[in-house]
Amino acid sequence: MSDQNNSFMVRWFNEVWNKGNESAIDEMFHPEGKAYGLGAEPLIGPEAFKPFYRTFRDMLDNIKISVDKTLTDGDYVAAMCTVKAIHRPTKEHVEFWGVAIVKIIDGKLIEGWNYFDFLTFNLQIGKITAQQLL
Repeated sequence: MSDQNNSFMVRWFNEVWNKGNESAIDEMFHPEGKAYGLGAEPLIGPEAFKPFYRTFRDMLDNIKISVDKTLTDGDYVAAMCTVKAIHRPTKEHVEFWGVAIVKIIDGKLIEGWNYFDFLTFNLQIGKITAQQLL
């Protein structure tokens, strides 16, 4: 099972994010699946996830998310990732890391917890400054 779950995570980031294949969301995200850490409330189901996905992809060019390492425990897999892209509005190159922990049931994402370094991302694009953090 761990090889399947590892492959699922690599495929998720490659298809959904790197290739921009939105239809893979419908295929891989359970209709009742929940994604945490991408907003104030959990995103439930593919249709709730897609607005976040579209907004994020629309602001970034040449997005490349590499899965650097995976760890599995039964139905759970954690993927340590590096995100590289160009922020479209500012033309700034961005690079930050993150971890996604996902529960996979019957080949679909049923729950996912996202811990990405959006602080670094927002500093890199100038949305916030280091002085604002003090």
